[in-house]
Amino acid sequence: MTDQIKHIHSYYSPNDLYNKIMEGLNSLGKDLTKLTLDDLQPVDEFHIRGDTATKELIKLSGFTPEMHILDVGCGIGGSTRRLSHEIGCRVTGIDLSDEYIDTAERLTQLLKMHDRVKFHATSALELPFDDNSFDGIWSLQMNMNVEDKPGWLKETYRVLKPGGRAVFYEVCGNKNAPLYFPVPWAQDSSMSFLVPPEPFRDFIEFAGFEIVVWNDKTDLAKKAFSNAAKPAGEPNLPALGVYLLVGNDISAKAYNLHRNLDEERVSLIETVAVKPESRSATPR
Repeated sequence: MTDQIKHIHSYYSPNDLYNKIMEGLNSLGKDLTKLTLDDLQPVDEFHIRGDTATKELIKLSGFTPEMHILDVGCGIGGSTRRLSHEIGCRVTGIDLSDEYIDTAERLTQLLKMHDRVKFHATSALELPFDDNSFDGIWSLQMNMNVEDKPGWLKETYRVLKPGGRAVFYEVCGNKNAPLYFPVPWAQDSSMSFLVPPEPFRDFIEFAGFEIVVWNDKTDLAKKAFSNAAKPAGEPNLPALGVYLLVGNDISAKAYNLHRNLDEERVSLIETVAVKPESRSATPR
């Protein structure tokens, strides 16, 4: 593991995460024997527009119940489980963070979804799966911490079956720079690797994919963060929230994301790409 990857791993490795989530659920009066996906939504849908975006992407995906989907960068498994629940398919999630994966597995057991949803702690640059293993790819806000985007997309392409679809929902750069930090995915510039939408599209196509859907969701992202105010004083944090994943300075991170969106420093792209039937499993 390189020093850079260790730095990113450390950022996404909060201590005792599962127990903190349990404490939050208990303080909200949730019955852990009857836990639902919606009960966990405040903490486990860690991407812009949360479960609203997840449900839109599920409809866009075209995935069906008999499929086996790979979630690349699954976090603690919120959208992984939502995808399986909504469609009925099997989903395998991978993430660099051991702490996230441990929490994902334990939450999935609690929800009694472990027969269809599995997790592995591993790097997206070295997926431990054979060529053509999965019917679809699901990757939500993953690329921001990946400097080697060609390597990540090459691996994604490799494990996808010919004809399979890959759903990407990604924060990209925009017209202006630099970014205001910290942001939800990075404490500083040393772990943030954004490229504007067009270079990102080029990376996807260079890996061998054909893009069939390309939607700019930046305006919706702006609306989602339009009320993010500059924090003052000690944060008033809820019992359950994504701050458990990335720190108590989440209000500052949300405010900076709001500024970055409004000042055209970041954008949000939703895309579906297909691995052509007629090409080799090995990317260019």
